[in-house]
Amino acid sequence: MNLRSLRDMTWKERFKKLAPYAAYPAFYLVMFVVFAYVTFPYDALRDRIVVDFNAEQRKVSAPQELQIDELSSAFPVGVKMKGVRLLLPATEPGAAPATLALEEAKVRLSLLRLLIFRTAFTFWAQGLGGEAEGDISLGSKEKAVDVELDGIDVGQIPPLVQALGLPVDGKLSGRVKLDMPEGKASKANGSMSLEIADFAVGDGKAKVKNMLALPKVNVGALTLVAEAKDGTLKIQKIAAGGRDVELQGDGRVSLREMAMESTVDLYVRFKVNDVYRNKSDVTKSIFGAPGSTQPSVLELAEPRMKRAKREEGFY
Repeated sequence: MNLRSLRDMTWKERFKKLAPYAAYPAFYLVMFVVFAYVTFPYDALRDRIVVDFNAEQRKVSAPQELQIDELSSAFPVGVKMKGVRLLLPATEPGAAPATLALEEAKVRLSLLRLLIFRTAFTFWAQGLGGEAEGDISLGSKEKAVDVELDGIDVGQIPPLVQALGLPVDGKLSGRVKLDMPEGKASKANGSMSLEIADFAVGDGKAKVKNMLALPKVNVGALTLVAEAKDGTLKIQKIAAGGRDVELQGDGRVSLREMAMESTVDLYVRFKVNDVYRNKSDVTKSIFGAPGSTQPSVLELAEPRMKRAKREEGFY
């Protein structure tokens, strides 16, 4: 078959003539992809990810440890992980490390963005009582992260529980979007909008200053809005107006490559409402009875609380 005779044919005739020549390469390509998926050493890849991550962590002052139970393929180009755990360093000597756990996570390479020479991944994760999804873009000069959270149980976030020193309850949702020039969080720009629905502190068993068990405090919907510029996350709003507590605040966070090394400068003021202080003899003892001039147990146990109290009742 020469080129002249091929030009004289109709498209249908050309297809019939050329199809046998294209079938074998197409069959080979399909089988190559299938066998690549079947025989790819996912266990070795899992071990490499864990080893590299943990090796990098040993270079910082508060290293974290990554563990992955299982890693397999995710169609078309990606991986699926099960039993993902991040062990956080203990906050007190002798204490066990806290754990952030995900039941399942998927990461896929974006083939469309490869066409414009940009590496990007989409991800989805299930854990901590909720879900997270978004994408990560890795350019030659910058990185970008866009994450949406839905229904995350804040009681399963160890750093938050440790910071408050009491059990917490509530569902976290919202979005975090950051662009990082040179791939550095310390130069990040972007925004953050989060809300914890039905936020509550205490369970009636955990004690304040190891003295009195704090009855559950219903904070209500806690909102946080922030803008990031040149690595500084300016917190524009922290607010809650629940039945038991009123809370307001603002501040800033100096972002670092390792989240645990970021520094926080936060100003928060809160007021325990009379309806909660009158709830029981225990709440009257901890926060003081409404109208009473006697110092509360909280102020006696922590003199800084007494100094922090304002005339309008806010700490």
